[in-house]
Amino acid sequence: MALTLRTLFQSELLSIRHGVARPAPDDSQELECETADLVLLPIAGVLAKHDGPKQHVIANANHAIFLGTGQPYRITFPGNIGDEALVLDFSKEALMQMLVDAAGVQQLYTPVLRPHSLLPPASVLHRELLWRHLHAPVVDQLAVQEISVSVLTASVQAACRNPGQLDNARPTLTQSRRRWQVETVKELISLYPHQDWALDELARYVHTSPFHLSRVFREEVGLPVHRYLIRTRLASALRAMQASCHDLSKIAHACGFASHSHFTSSFRSVFGMTPSQSQQRGMM
Repeated sequence: MALTLRTLFQSELLSIRHGVARPAPDDSQELECETADLVLLPIAGVLAKHDGPKQHVIANANHAIFLGTGQPYRITFPGNIGDEALVLDFSKEALMQMLVDAAGVQQLYTPVLRPHSLLPPASVLHRELLWRHLHAPVVDQLAVQEISVSVLTASVQAACRNPGQLDNARPTLTQSRRRWQVETVKELISLYPHQDWALDELARYVHTSPFHLSRVFREEVGLPVHRYLIRTRLASALRAMQASCHDLSKIAHACGFASHSHFTSSFRSVFGMTPSQSQQRGMM
């Protein structure tokens, strides 16, 4: 098998690699074993993961595959097509926190979880969004982290053999503590919208895990953290466009956008028009 791996993203919370596997005529199909718990998200092609004799699962771009530390497996390629996938490698501590929160377990490879899952449709779309973020001219660290957390959580919950245990698995946060965490993060973002925030960095400020913060913030605010940050930056940009004649590139940079194109695409996504169009229509 010819395997090409390329690192697309690296942070304290996780790393993401892009893998392309192509079968060769002389493949021996030897057993493989990972030194870390990994989540494989196929994005093209088809593979078969063998966990033992007569134990295999077929996976395509609708699935997530779990590779457990020290767990032997073998990969084959039906039709000799090969596959292309994203490989998510979360830090050991962060992954354990997420697993406890999502499924009440501390390991990715456990009888409680199937070693694979069929992704919900929303998570398939999120995976494609993650791909686009990873290939943007300037990678939005917070967006990549939060989308990765969302896809991982959904894949683990879909793999849970007893869905009824999920509600009992999640530690209960009092409403006042939830509100404090959310409002503190909103305050940090509002005070420093230009900062290149990371999800794990924000989580440390409110003494919780990135997974708790991502879930609680979305439930309380109705937006993911990274989209709230974008909305906050856009509000600052709108004010700056009204108050000065600075060119849009300078405003974009001052408000925390990585580039003029990032500012323009974000503006269009939220307001349905570009900053230049809004100026031409006399909205400024």
